[in-house]
Amino acid sequence: MKRFLFALICLSLLPAQALAEKFSRDDLIEHIVKETDLSKSYVSKHVNAAKFDADLIRKMNTPYEARPYSEYRPLFINDRLKKKSQNFLKKHHDIFVEAEAKYGVAPEMITAILGIETRFGENWGRDKVLDALVTLATGYERRAKFFRKELKAFLLLCKEEGLKPEDIEGSYAGAFGVTQLMPTSFREYAVDGNGDGKKDVWHTPEDIIFSVAYYFSRYHWDNNKMVAHVFSSLPKHPLISKALKDETRQYRKLSEFEHVGLSKPKGWSSDEEVALISRETAEGKTYFLVNRNFHAITRWNRSWNYALAATELAYMLGNEKCDIGR
Repeated sequence: MKRFLFALICLSLLPAQALAEKFSRDDLIEHIVKETDLSKSYVSKHVNAAKFDADLIRKMNTPYEARPYSEYRPLFINDRLKKKSQNFLKKHHDIFVEAEAKYGVAPEMITAILGIETRFGENWGRDKVLDALVTLATGYERRAKFFRKELKAFLLLCKEEGLKPEDIEGSYAGAFGVTQLMPTSFREYAVDGNGDGKKDVWHTPEDIIFSVAYYFSRYHWDNNKMVAHVFSSLPKHPLISKALKDETRQYRKLSEFEHVGLSKPKGWSSDEEVALISRETAEGKTYFLVNRNFHAITRWNRSWNYALAATELAYMLGNEKCDIGR
C-alpha cells in the first residue's frame, strides 16, 4: 500500500512536459489512412479535433486494479451492488435465457461483468473517447502502439455505426458503453441482439447482454466448470513453488498438483488445466487455484483482482459454480 501511494504521489508531481505528446499527429493520421479505407479528410478532422489530456496518462499509471485485493474487493462485493445486480437479472430474465441458450454463458457472470463495469450504465465514464485515444496514442509511450490500433478501430466503428467520434464518452482508457468494450473488441465481439441493424451497447439490453455472452463464448467459457478456489496455505513442493512463479503463463493438469499434496476442491476435475496465483486479501497472503473459466474473465479484463471480484459477485447472485470456497 505504501509503495502504491508513493507511486501515486510521484506521478502527480511529474512536470507537464513529461506527459506531453511524443508522437506526431501527422504521422498518426498517415498511419490510420494507410491501414484503412477512411479518407484523410475524415481522419484529420477528428484526430486534430482531439484534446491532449495529461491527466488520462496519470490515470493509466494508477489503475484501481493495481490495489491489493483486500482494498479492491469491497468496491464490488457489497450489498448495494448485489441488489442492483439482482434487479438487473430479474428485469432482463427473458434476454438472459435466450443469451445462455445461444452462447452457453451464465447470466450471473454476465451480470457481474456489467455491474462491475458501469453499474449497469450508471457510470460509463465522462472522458471523451476520442481525446483519450489520441492522448494515449501520442503521449503514452509504453502502450502507444496499442492505442494507435484502438484509435484506428474507433474511427472505423464510428463510420460503420454512424456515430460522431467527438460525442462519445467513456473511460480514461477509451472503453465505452454499458459493456465498456474497447474499440477493437467492439468491432470483433459486439452483437446486434435485437436485430435492428445496430450494435447499441449503450441503451439496448439485448445488444449489451448478447455482446458480453458472445465475448465469453469466444474464450471458451464453460458453464459446467468452477472458476477459482481459495487456499490459505499450499503444500511445500518444488512444483508448487514453480507454479506460483509461472502464474497464469502456464496451466497444468490439476492431477499434477494432487500428486504433490494439493487437495482437489469439490466440483473440480483432475483433468482440468489449472494455475496457481496469490493475492493480498484481508486475511493476508492467499492462494487461488484458477482454471480456464478464470482465464476467460481475464480476456475481458486482464486484472486478477477484477476476475476474482466478478467470480465472487456471480456467486452472490446464485451461481454455485462461482463459489471460490471462502
